Amino acid sequence: MFEASPSNVLLWRCKTCSKEVSNRWHHFHSHTPERCYCPYCPATYSRIDTLRNHMKTKHNMYFSKHAI
Repeated sequence: MFEASPSNVLLWRCKTCSKEVSNRWHHFHSHTPERCYCPYCPATYSRIDTLRNHMKTKHNMYFSKHAI
């Protein structure tokens, strides 16, 4: 799914969309059908860490300091 980027040795080029990325695992999830749904609004994300960040910044009033 990835090949080495011809322009930068630190990047990988996605064979699906041609985007150059540094983290193959994170980018891989952008092409999968699984979604992480926010329980408080209509937002959806392809990665759980992105959903957690969204919840911390947009819905922090629902959580104590150590809930997420």
